[in-house]
Amino acid sequence: MRTLETDNVIIGSGLAGVLVARELAAAGQRCTIVERGSLMTWDEQIRLGRWQEDSPTSELNHENDPAGLDYPWTYVYGVGGSTNRWAGTSPRFLPEDFEVKSRYGIMRDWPLSYAELAPHYHSAERAMGVAGGDNALTPDTDYPLPPHPFGGQDRVVAPHLKPMVPLPQARPTKAVGKRAACCGSGRCQLCPVNARFSVLNALAEVFELPEVELMQKTVAAKLVSDGSGARVVAVECLGEGGERLRIRAKRFVVAANGIESAGLMQRSGIVTGDTGLNLFDHYNSKLLVRVDRDAGPGIGSSLVTAAIYSYYSGDFRRTRAGVLMLPFNPGAPIMVDRLVDGLADGRKGLSFRRDVATEWRQTLALDIYVDDRPNPRNRVTLSAKKDSLGLPLNHVRYEHPSDYWQRGVDHVIADVPRRLRALGAREARYFGAPQGAHLLGTLRMGTDDGAVVDRHQRHRRRENLFVSGGAVFPTYSPSHPTLTIGALSIRLGRYMASESV
Repeated sequence: MRTLETDNVIIGSGLAGVLVARELAAAGQRCTIVERGSLMTWDEQIRLGRWQEDSPTSELNHENDPAGLDYPWTYVYGVGGSTNRWAGTSPRFLPEDFEVKSRYGIMRDWPLSYAELAPHYHSAERAMGVAGGDNALTPDTDYPLPPHPFGGQDRVVAPHLKPMVPLPQARPTKAVGKRAACCGSGRCQLCPVNARFSVLNALAEVFELPEVELMQKTVAAKLVSDGSGARVVAVECLGEGGERLRIRAKRFVVAANGIESAGLMQRSGIVTGDTGLNLFDHYNSKLLVRVDRDAGPGIGSSLVTAAIYSYYSGDFRRTRAGVLMLPFNPGAPIMVDRLVDGLADGRKGLSFRRDVATEWRQTLALDIYVDDRPNPRNRVTLSAKKDSLGLPLNHVRYEHPSDYWQRGVDHVIADVPRRLRALGAREARYFGAPQGAHLLGTLRMGTDDGAVVDRHQRHRRRENLFVSGGAVFPTYSPSHPTLTIGALSIRLGRYMASESV
């Protein structure tokens, strides 16, 4: 087995790993980034219509428990990780999201506050080129790019669904670095002009730093602890052909997604507290609300341009979930069942087409993102089955959202038509589909015995092992997680850089 030596090993080349490496390299520390996937440039992604190469190391390595949901978990094994295929929505968490136990008597408080994370939010917004506008909900903001203007639906609902603010997003309003301005095509997960932030278009210079070594198609198979169990001494890796490699280092950062990070810990026998528990994702849910006027769909400079906080904050969070609402600028999907019913009834011609178009124009499309209580039954364990490299698959058990989540959804379904009565709203139709893009929980931070890492994201049983990414979230918030992952990663990198190695 070949052996290498370095100062720091970072497992994962997505946002959570590269931002840590950037901070460590700036302090003159050597970093080896271990990435199980490979580099696929944006040009290649566009040409092939996918985000990662087809190789044994890039295969998604999980299975769903048949007793739970057949959930479509999606993530990217490749240089840049899942920033290659995300949509770019980048709100901060609200201050209350870090204090839900103190404020509302539910779940857990985070072991750090919004105020502590604010300067790192600021740095993450600059690293990612976030366009946004200052607002009273998230203090201490100073976005590097101006916000996208409100779209057509935003302007229609603004008087009725307050507070509404410009949506912070990593889809730039003007060219930044090598990135073009957002083209407004709505094809954000495979951006046709390479505007939406990715590690490859905004942080690729990290891989060129003399302190940074990137190892592609290299799978972190196992972390090796010393005899005392207090420190990690090496990571054992596999290449795509099964070749073995050991990397020794002073410190190790696990910066994979919430499924893979938990799986690596378990393959390594490092199982303490809530390791593998409380996995979470935001459902991809939508409300369609028919009104009696033009609702303004199809108008907007980006996929989504406004964030509605009408159902996010308040003492109600003691008993029902908070909800973030985003008017979806492309509008509602044409309802196939309506078309089929019309055709079956003999409808055709210009009048039928006009009726279909009218229904589309008079339908508000509102994406909703709903918080939920952590559920320890949602978990990652190791399967008896193995992948093509001989490693156990990550076995995922995931259940339907809780009653707390359902009460939040039910309230929105009932209350939105009431608030939009002046627009002629009659009902809100709910459409929910699993998404699988936010892989949170499983290695939560905290101070109690169940916590896996402390407030500095240091493992509570291995003094030189850290975790970066959404796996450390103790609670989830209705907000999208990527910016918070970026802020936590910068904070972790700066903390590690301040330590002597």
